[in-house]
Amino acid sequence: MELQERIDNYIKETKYPRSLFLGDDERIYGTWIMGNNYRVKSKYYGGFPATYLKRIKGLFPDKNHVLHLFSGQVDKSILNGKTVDINEENNPDYIDDAQTLFNVPIEEFDLILADPPYSVEDCDHYKTSMVKRNKVMKALGDRAIKDTIIVWLDQVLPMY
Repeated sequence: MELQERIDNYIKETKYPRSLFLGDDERIYGTWIMGNNYRVKSKYYGGFPATYLKRIKGLFPDKNHVLHLFSGQVDKSILNGKTVDINEENNPDYIDDAQTLFNVPIEEFDLILADPPYSVEDCDHYKTSMVKRNKVMKALGDRAIKDTIIVWLDQVLPMY
């Protein structure tokens, strides 16, 4: 799918107002107003707001091999896929450090959702340390297939 087709499908599937746009650098930019429903089905600290995965699915309907990086306890009933977490208590498919991803077959995935800890305070909740965003992007970029989409949810832009 072309990027504009993705935006059009997102609007059709979610029924939300047009809030995504194509940048000159061939990236999709926008703002998602999530409303006041911040409930997380799993009750897991830092879990996705209620409509986030539905929105991602609307934007990437053709992506069938999804990897949830920094997965925590993601709700796979909305957007199924494999999970990666450094914390084995979350029962991920792959227990691994996102900065290396030695145990994960990155080349098998065409959509990667990354939602790292945003702050030291978040890391305290997850019982982990801050990641170096550029190392994560390198670990992904070195092995991802050509048309893999990486969706990075964060308070800062990763280095690329």
